[in-house]
Amino acid sequence: MATGLQSPARAGPNVSKSLKNEETETVYEFPPQSELLVLWAIRNGSSPGVYGLDIQRAIEESSSGNVNISVGTLYSMLKRLRKKGYVTSVEGNAPAGGGKRQYYSLTDAGSELVDFVDRFIHRLQCWHP
Repeated sequence: MATGLQSPARAGPNVSKSLKNEETETVYEFPPQSELLVLWAIRNGSSPGVYGLDIQRAIEESSSGNVNISVGTLYSMLKRLRKKGYVTSVEGNAPAGGGKRQYYSLTDAGSELVDFVDRFIHRLQCWHP
């Protein structure tokens, strides 16, 4: 039996893809979760940077094996992050005399973005209605 009432159409969440840093007036594009994981893994690297497979291992170990990023996905993501200006890479020698490797590190823009996201997450965790 029809009542004439219709339920409203369900819409996806209205989430902005950019955030404004109120302190510096900088607007950041909020990166996807997987890119944030990679940026966080790179942030803690030492000079000359972090090798790609070490990034993959850091994410897998930090998640107790629950999050795995395939090598193809990781290197595509690193390429995208480099295009966005968040990551830079240098070629270096592998330990123990192996072949050449790319080592990744955050640019100033990448460091600023990661710091901003950290502050955002902290504020969100502390927020109370």
